[in-house]
Amino acid sequence: MRVLTNLVKLINPPEAELAMMEERLHLKVLRKNEHFVRQGHISSEVALVERGTMRLYIETPDKEICKDFLFENSVACSYDGFFFGQASRVSIQALQETHLLVLTKDDFHYLYENCPGWQRFWNLLLVEQLMKTDSRETALLKDPPDVRFRNILEEHPLLFSRIPLQYIASYLGITRETLSRYRSRMLTD
Repeated sequence: MRVLTNLVKLINPPEAELAMMEERLHLKVLRKNEHFVRQGHISSEVALVERGTMRLYIETPDKEICKDFLFENSVACSYDGFFFGQASRVSIQALQETHLLVLTKDDFHYLYENCPGWQRFWNLLLVEQLMKTDSRETALLKDPPDVRFRNILEEHPLLFSRIPLQYIASYLGITRETLSRYRSRMLTD
């Protein structure tokens, strides 16, 4: 399992802790367009993306707003639902067949209390997620759309081969037509 291999490289847990993690993580396969979390529902699972692509989005009365994309080694979680028992403010959907390593709330807390390596791993993931969220919010507030487009191309060159254009446009806060113009302009430059 790729996620566990990367986890070992990152935190090098003792064998006993790794065995506890492997015992509690279970594989869940989502088909294309299947949801891991639905907005308005309470989620009792957290997952690490082993393989595949997902989108995290918000549903409003008139449209869906793409908030993030999840790839290999990402955390798929409705934090408000998982940690606070509240209805999720987001939906998380597989954009292709996606393999997840899933933990129930009880198993997550068991690992957090009994495996210092799991605590280190999770704390690193949360800091990374906070930095990513801060970077995205800052870009949305200060960068014009064409700069956001260029940045996403540089940071995630394979994005356009894995994500439908309407979701990328929503993520960037632009229309699909504007995204097509930016792509055409980049190809001719």
